[in-house]
Amino acid sequence: MFLRNEWYVAGLSHEFVERPRQRWLLGEPFVLYRTASGRAVVLEDRCPHRGAPLSSGEVCGESIACGYHGFTFDPEGICTHVPGMQTIPREARVRACPVVERWGWVFVWMGAHHEVDLTRLPDYHWLTEPGWEGRSEYLSVKANYGLVRDNLLDLTHARYVHRKTLGTAAVTDHPINTEAHGCGVRVTREMPGIEPSPFFRLMGGFTGLVDHRQQIDFTPPCHVVINTRVRSTAGSAENRSAEFHVLNALTPETERSTHYFWGLVRNFALGDDTVTETQQRLNRETFLEDLSILEQQQVLLDCKPDGWRPIATRNDGGCVQAERLMNRLLEAEVPMRKVQ
Repeated sequence: MFLRNEWYVAGLSHEFVERPRQRWLLGEPFVLYRTASGRAVVLEDRCPHRGAPLSSGEVCGESIACGYHGFTFDPEGICTHVPGMQTIPREARVRACPVVERWGWVFVWMGAHHEVDLTRLPDYHWLTEPGWEGRSEYLSVKANYGLVRDNLLDLTHARYVHRKTLGTAAVTDHPINTEAHGCGVRVTREMPGIEPSPFFRLMGGFTGLVDHRQQIDFTPPCHVVINTRVRSTAGSAENRSAEFHVLNALTPETERSTHYFWGLVRNFALGDDTVTETQQRLNRETFLEDLSILEQQQVLLDCKPDGWRPIATRNDGGCVQAERLMNRLLEAEVPMRKVQ
C-alpha cells in the first residue's frame, strides 16, 4: 500500500522532453513528456481505446497522440481528436496528475485532485539557492522504498558498508537522538573530536580532529534530507568547515523497486566544477554500495519464514518512528479512499 494524497518525484526536469517516456509510479504506468510550450505532463499510460501505451506515441504541440490508432489527449487527459470521427466518446480520457516543477525536479500528486495540498510539497531549495552548489542524479533500486528510507535513517552502516568513503568508527561509538513530531522524524548524532572520514579528508581538506554532526530529517511519504556539518575541533591548528545536504526522494516504482532521486549540495568551493564532479562520483559510488546490500536484503525478505521479525536497537530509532508514522498515515487514508 502507498500513500496517495502526497507529492512524489516523478522525474528530474531534464527527463521531461518532447519524446514521451514510460515510468511506473506506485505500481501504475504513466507517461512523462514536455509540451511545446514547456509544460511537464504526467498522464496514465494506457489509452482507453485498446489499452496501448501512450508512451509509444508522439507529442503534438500541447497534446500526445497514441501510436496505435491516433487518439489524441491534452495535458488534462481529455481526448481532443479521434481520426475519422466527428464525435468523441465521453469515456475517451485518461487520468492526469497534478504536477509542480521546482528545483530541477518534477513532483506529482498521486491522490485526488480536490485534495491537492501545496503546503505538503517537500523542501529541496538548496538545489537552486545561492551559496550552495551541486547536482541531481537518478538510480533504479530493486528494493522496497522503505528499505532505502531506513538505510538513510540509520547511518551506523557507514562504518562497514562505506569503509573507503564515509566510514568512521565514531559513527558506532556515538549514540543517536531521535525526535518524532507530527510532520516527520529527526535523527541527530554529534561526534566531537573524531578523525575525519576519507570523504571529508578529500573534499574538505581536513587532516586534524573534527566535530562532525549528522542531522537526518524524514518527511512522509518518502523524502529524506541529510545535513552533515564538519568543522575543525576547537584548539586545532586547522580552521576549516564544510557542510553538505544530501537530498533523497524515494518514489516507489512497485512494492519491490524504487526510483531513487538524489542531489548533493555543498557550501564551499563554489564554482569549482572539479569539486562538483568529485563529490558526485564519490556519492554515487557510496549509493551503489548501499544498492548492493539493499537488493540482496529484498531477496531475503521476500522469502523470510513465517513469524520472522527484525530486531530493533537504539540506532534503529529513526527507522522505527518513521514506520510508525507511515502506518498511522496509511490507516487514516484508507477509510478516506473508501468514502471517495
